[in-house]
Amino acid sequence: MEAVCKDLSKIGKIYPNALLADYTTFKSGGPADVLFAPYDYEKAAETVKYCQKEGIPLTVIGAGSNLVVGDRGIRGIVMRISSDVMPKPVIEKRNGMIFSEAAVMKDDFIKFAVANSFSGIEFMAGIPGSVGGGIVMNAGTFMGTFIDWLKEITYIDKKGVFHTVKSESLMAHYRGIDIDSCAVIVSGVFEFPEGDPSMTQKKIDDIISDRKAKHPWTFPSAGSVFKNPEGSFAWKLVNDSGLKGYKIGGAQVSELHTNFIVNAGKATSSDIRSLVSHVQKTVLGKFGIELHTEIKMIGEF
Repeated sequence: MEAVCKDLSKIGKIYPNALLADYTTFKSGGPADVLFAPYDYEKAAETVKYCQKEGIPLTVIGAGSNLVVGDRGIRGIVMRISSDVMPKPVIEKRNGMIFSEAAVMKDDFIKFAVANSFSGIEFMAGIPGSVGGGIVMNAGTFMGTFIDWLKEITYIDKKGVFHTVKSESLMAHYRGIDIDSCAVIVSGVFEFPEGDPSMTQKKIDDIISDRKAKHPWTFPSAGSVFKNPEGSFAWKLVNDSGLKGYKIGGAQVSELHTNFIVNAGKATSSDIRSLVSHVQKTVLGKFGIELHTEIKMIGEF
């Protein structure tokens, strides 16, 4: 990989011997062969083309708020879309809508929206991660999801080509959109209604206070682990299966909210994966309902 690192160092930053545990909210996971952050989106597209040409596996990550990375790490190149390396990500008002680059963090997006008298963004309150990650997984709550407000996205496809598409052309579904698995989200355009900033901020503050009271914010996690099956709630199925507080290694079903698995102390990714599997098998055996994950498991376990 020495030659690869030399080539990529011309268009971005190389993180040698990087443990991916340092770049995920679960705080678990092994090393990347090469962890790389491009200097801008044009350089990201060059990286995609380079990997395709050289036959090198490419994995794209953002803020790492929805990932479980295997303890043995990820082979090939892990490209991190990071505001630490790129110029400060752009977020601005355009034609009465919000234009946001993918690396903008959701908290900053919310602050911008409120400051510019937009409402409807309350559903994002307390959801970690970046705008790009939110688009890819169609993040949201019972109050709404990204696709409800998204008008347009720009992304880089698996060949390194930029595309701009209207949201209605995307096949969006619960916690996802149909797009290339290795696509790099560049930006999104959102249309929100106008609203009173003080009222919107009050709603956001109330939502965050409620989430802090009900969610295990003091432990590393990746938020909700399981999708809600039709006609039920994942947390209730897990709770009614008697799994509250259940542990495997350092991974634990939260005692505060049973759709959270937390790193309660030096959990490995294998601990987390094993606990996810145990919960799925237990709920299936008790209720005949198959739980599917919101979180993504990548790399070698």
